[in-house]
Amino acid sequence: MGQFVQFAINGVMAGAIYALIAVGIVSVYKATKVVNFAHGYLIMFGAYFYFTFSVIIPNQPWAPEWLLSWQPDWLVAQKADLPMFSPMGAVLDWVSNLPRIVLGLTGALIANAIVGRIIERVLMRPLMGQSVFAMIMVTVGLISIMSGTASLIWTADAANVPFLSPSAPVKFEAFGTTIFLLGTDLVNMVLALLMFAAIVAFVKFTKGGIAIRATAEDQSTAYSMGISVPKVFSRAWVLASTTGAIAGAILATRNGISPSLGLFGFSVLAIVLMGGLDSYVGVLIAAMTVGVLEAMTQWKLGGSWAEIVPYVAVLIVLIWRPHGLMGQKEVERI
Repeated sequence: MGQFVQFAINGVMAGAIYALIAVGIVSVYKATKVVNFAHGYLIMFGAYFYFTFSVIIPNQPWAPEWLLSWQPDWLVAQKADLPMFSPMGAVLDWVSNLPRIVLGLTGALIANAIVGRIIERVLMRPLMGQSVFAMIMVTVGLISIMSGTASLIWTADAANVPFLSPSAPVKFEAFGTTIFLLGTDLVNMVLALLMFAAIVAFVKFTKGGIAIRATAEDQSTAYSMGISVPKVFSRAWVLASTTGAIAGAILATRNGISPSLGLFGFSVLAIVLMGGLDSYVGVLIAAMTVGVLEAMTQWKLGGSWAEIVPYVAVLIVLIWRPHGLMGQKEVERI
């Protein structure tokens, strides 16, 4: 039973990150009716931007020394008396990295938002009024463009980045078994869920969110009501890009960075289809379900079997409910 608790918690933590990634896909779809197949590569760019601002720039000769490793006297004194592998030591190591972590996150958010804005303005906006299929095909083409661009700018070698929070271990007993977690994974889960909740609140309760929902219902009516549909499209892409930057930074700390990180978006796309393309709640339920199912499959059958879980789950759900768990059923009248 203790192992069940361990893997269940691992699944919930993974599901929270899936939900954060999926919210970008849902936001773009709600505003534009376009399924963004390249969202995984926006996440990859966010991870590389975090790497650039938190690792590459602080290591430059012209960068101040404190940016790479902040070592005030009080911090050095605190570290001197600590035993090896002390939880407090992990916290103090994180504090010494805090300047470059803040720079990395800030730079990744701004840079990824600019990338999303460029994609919307240069590639998607000229297709407004055209078929949705044409816009979806553009996102498919973006996969090759963004993958190639990343390989040109950054190396294809995997790289490590500083954790967003202290990596001190967390241990407790459950059913006679020691449950072991990393503090950084718990913080990542909380951060992902808070971001998810903030975006849902934005869409439901702010004027910008109401504009997104109105545009999703009927673009012509939204225009007649004074809503700038191009601005709504742009806002949705920027929102997806900024959430992708946070998700990319989290994934970079968990898995390292490489061009293959972009492939992660395809499994999350399956989760979005499972939950419903236009339902935040459905996507959250689907993300948590898949996260736990993956963890349990890894426990009982191994990691290679866990990789197919999202696709098997979405097939089962779509056979039962073609529009997803909580997606809106579209009715065409002739």
